[in-house]
Amino acid sequence: MKKYRFVTLGIAVIAAFSVLTVSNESLADAELYDSIGGNDGVSTVVDNFLANVGGDDRINARFSGTDMDNLKRLLVEQVCEATGGPCTYSGMSMLDTHKGMGITEDEFGALTGQFSAAMTTAGVSQEDHDTIMGVLGDMHDDIVGQ
Repeated sequence: MKKYRFVTLGIAVIAAFSVLTVSNESLADAELYDSIGGNDGVSTVVDNFLANVGGDDRINARFSGTDMDNLKRLLVEQVCEATGGPCTYSGMSMLDTHKGMGITEDEFGALTGQFSAAMTTAGVSQEDHDTIMGVLGDMHDDIVGQ
């Protein structure tokens, strides 16, 4: 049961980014993808994010047992597609992923904070950063307490 919780938070991270595509179609504009550096930029943000999460004791235990290579692949697909890139996300739906997870406010805040920091470290412009973070904030109710 404990391992299931760790794996499902990893999947939840992936599913969370699916909302970037579904909730705000204006983000699906290749200009945003290009502005954040295309596939290299997306990969850098995801690498930074995963490193940040790994170092965050508030949430890193939730990723124990997660296939991190698969998580990275799916996150790159998600962010790439969401920002108008040529990728197609191949993971589970957000609703299916979050059922029964019980993600807390603190965990959601830590996760979004680490993604924000990852974009800052990668040099994502403030405008692009704010656009993406706004969408992450919009999905709060679909993630927390499910």
